[in-house]
Amino acid sequence: MEGTSESDLILARVRALIAESVRQPASAIPLDARVDGSELGIDSLGLIKLMVRIEETFDITMPDLAAPGAAPFGSVREVAALVAREVAARQAGGAQ
Repeated sequence: MEGTSESDLILARVRALIAESVRQPASAIPLDARVDGSELGIDSLGLIKLMVRIEETFDITMPDLAAPGAAPFGSVREVAALVAREVAARQAGGAQ
């Protein structure tokens, strides 16, 4: 995909993982839909499973967003941005 940025690729993959979780086509997942609410129908166990899939797919460790008092998971777009930051941090750490 020439001309596609890494963040666009991450967004597409995160969207696909969410779509798999809710058994919908990726095109049916709005980018601004909240992942941690009822908008997509992901319950707390589903959210944990999704976090694990994201961590395995991108070889990262997500912040514990499910912990009491933690920031909400956010929209599909926000989750992808978080993943992109974690991927960049991992790559920067490996480059030392």
